[in-house]
Amino acid sequence: MIPRKSLLAVPFLTILLGVVFVARYGLQSEGRLHNVQGWMPGSHSGKDSIGPCNEQLDWLEPYLFNYPINYASRDIVVVPSVNGERPSVTTVDKPLFNDFHKIDLSKSKTAEFAKCLPDLRLEVPRIPLLASDASNMIFGLQTTIKRLKETVKHLGRWLPHSNARLYAIVIETEETAANDEEMKALEKEFQDLGMNVTVMHPVRATDSFAQRYFSLVNLMYEHRDNRTEWVVCIDDDTFFPSMHNLLGMLSVYDTTKPQYIGSLSEDWWAVNHYGLMGFGGAGVFISTPLAKTVHEHNDECKENLRTTAGDISVMDCIYRFTDTKLTHVPALHQVDIPGDLTGFYESGREFTSLHHWKNDFKLEMDKLHMVADICDSCFLQRYQFPNEYLLTNGFSIAHYPQGHLTGKKPGRVLGTGVGGASADRIDLNQMEETWADKINVLHSLAPTRDKMPTELKVGYKLLDSIYVDGAWNQLNQRKRAVRQIYFKEGGEGERDTVIALTWHPAASQPVPTFPG
Repeated sequence: MIPRKSLLAVPFLTILLGVVFVARYGLQSEGRLHNVQGWMPGSHSGKDSIGPCNEQLDWLEPYLFNYPINYASRDIVVVPSVNGERPSVTTVDKPLFNDFHKIDLSKSKTAEFAKCLPDLRLEVPRIPLLASDASNMIFGLQTTIKRLKETVKHLGRWLPHSNARLYAIVIETEETAANDEEMKALEKEFQDLGMNVTVMHPVRATDSFAQRYFSLVNLMYEHRDNRTEWVVCIDDDTFFPSMHNLLGMLSVYDTTKPQYIGSLSEDWWAVNHYGLMGFGGAGVFISTPLAKTVHEHNDECKENLRTTAGDISVMDCIYRFTDTKLTHVPALHQVDIPGDLTGFYESGREFTSLHHWKNDFKLEMDKLHMVADICDSCFLQRYQFPNEYLLTNGFSIAHYPQGHLTGKKPGRVLGTGVGGASADRIDLNQMEETWADKINVLHSLAPTRDKMPTELKVGYKLLDSIYVDGAWNQLNQRKRAVRQIYFKEGGEGERDTVIALTWHPAASQPVPTFPG
């Protein structure tokens, strides 16, 4: 137990240090803390100055790396933004980590370093305090029971304790109904995790794929209550990175009027081929007045489908019986992009929804997104560091060894113009076209730029995220931190490389509740 006098001293010291910090760094004209990446005493890891330290690295054992490896690490403490802004990229004037160290667990599981950096303070848009109240939304999806089981942990990243409801229509196969006992057990699993999910059979056993999808609108409308403003059709791999941001996006629309909210495909061919509709994987948001009209024409629309696609069927019914047109929200993403999506995820853009991360470019979205427990919409936020490093939080760390991040080639003496020649500086406002086909994305992802050659960009991708013990707070509660493990496999004659970043909650942040 921490002595009572020590506990009373903490708030005073926190206020004092805050005054010193603002006095030292000042406020920008826009009211933002200027480069809040500096160090501050009282750090979460205990490293409050540059000096020797050691790390216990037995947590590396399960990953079965080829030792020895190159290793670097850093503890990060989040600082909430004064005005909640999330810039495309935040420039940091302190390094992300020191040089790489050679680590061999077969010799020792304790690493001793002569020079360790203090905690790094990074500004984030906001910190999660309470679960967002999404009782004004009902979600609906249709899938196989196998895929729904695989989706529990991903729904668990954004749906728990939100007061939103979800109805899931499931089958075993197109020819076989799902097992009742399996459905009951799965529904209980959702409920135990704080998710209000109803798992059910199709409205009619004979319903086709498109009819099952279309029936979701009617099903959700019939289960509305006096708080319901939106019925939302999603796919089993639709992902909302921030419920707070999703609610903010919807809050600008008048729900007493018919509203059809969604996003076009990123691929103009798909838009031209299928129409100006809300593509289902991005999420299709229908206000209750519009859902009422679809409900009134449910049988007629459901029995006269012109396609096997559910989202097209919803569009057809809306356009046939109302004059409501799609409101396109670019931050909602269908992700109809083939091949390597690195450039998409490293763009620094804030995504309200994501889709197709279970496809060829597979991602463990629950692992990528875990850092959101510490800083919510800091997920995929970018930070630029000296020595040509760019962090895309939760996805990758990219190194530009020939100076293309800053425009300065190695060897130049900073501020003198002496040394290495200049390099073509990449425009970080442009999305890198890493995908496979030359699809037309001018309407959706522009501005874009060509893919960087591998010799000009070295990528360390997120391998895993885990919860670890953090610091004690003023209430004598131990906070939990999130450790991210970024990895690059060594090539011929090269070592594997591991970079560990441990994200700690802000000093004022309460102990969070973690899914699962």
